[in-house]
Amino acid sequence: MLDENRIPKQLETHNINAVREYFLTMEFKENVGERALLLIASFPFLIIGTIKEVVSDYLVIKAEVTNIADLDDEVFRVHIDDIEVFYIEKPGEPKIPDIRDDKYA
Repeated sequence: MLDENRIPKQLETHNINAVREYFLTMEFKENVGERALLLIASFPFLIIGTIKEVVSDYLVIKAEVTNIADLDDEVFRVHIDDIEVFYIEKPGEPKIPDIRDDKYA
């Protein structure tokens, strides 16, 4: 649920892109060290890995697996606006499956 008290003054103009970028950036910052699944439309591309840091409006993620095996285990710097869909593992919520396991192939 949207917490009106968390919206900075500069976002009160209701620029939807600025609001989206702000809340996505905060969500990733609050979950540094957690595993995440990202779908990036521009390739299309899949990254599953650990959130390392957020620098301005870029997410730094250490990939465990991608849809291109040669890029597994690489560190990616992804612009927040390029993320179409994401899921962050949190305690007590479903885990991201290991898609390299044969039972998911």
